[in-house]
Amino acid sequence: MNTYEKIKSLCDDRGIKLSVLAENTGIRNSVFTELKMGRTKQLSTATLDKIARFFGVPVSFLLSDPDSADDKKEQLFKKRMLLFDISQKASEEDLDTIIKLVDALVGE
Repeated sequence: MNTYEKIKSLCDDRGIKLSVLAENTGIRNSVFTELKMGRTKQLSTATLDKIARFFGVPVSFLLSDPDSADDKKEQLFKKRMLLFDISQKASEEDLDTIIKLVDALVGE
């Protein structure tokens, strides 16, 4: 996954458009278009930092090899955070059911 795909994935995971990211970070929309089209190969450190801070991820995540151990840890962390976010909306009964399912899956 290249840098554009990672940024797009982060947006998709949070249900926001690239234009919202651009507006909230002060980055021009054209920067993302150029990156997507391959006319820009790499973003500046300042731009990467703005994006990373917006999503709460390290800059290295935007640049790292998806098969690296650090990237896999980051992906696992994101999945755990997603589960946590979902659990905030669940009822106590829903949580009990989820806990039973997870216990059955991991065998604890």
